[in-house]
Amino acid sequence: MKIRIYNPEKDSEKNLWIPTGFLFTKVGMYFAAKMMSSQARKEYDKKIDEMWKSSGDAMDDLISMDDVEAAERLTPPITEEQARELFTALKDAKYLMHGLPLVSIETAEGLRLRVDL
Repeated sequence: MKIRIYNPEKDSEKNLWIPTGFLFTKVGMYFAAKMMSSQARKEYDKKIDEMWKSSGDAMDDLISMDDVEAAERLTPPITEEQARELFTALKDAKYLMHGLPLVSIETAEGLRLRVDL
């Protein structure tokens, strides 16, 4: 993944590279698991706030910690083989298109940010 940041004040462009193979390492899987567990915690906190606003006495009837822990142990949505096929297709498309633009942002000040796969 390539991240390009262009700053018109300094007339400079900064390029950051993040290897996509990083996702299949133990460290990459650790970060993915942490992101999924933090999302489950956010949903848990959101539901607690909603229940607290609607009925303040029924706090014990909310989601239990077992539900949150079960959400943290989610299975991956796709298998490793499917992920490898997906990355192979993306690699071929990247070669043909000279990069796959994911996000392109330009501010009013002229600062440009582009993320390519």
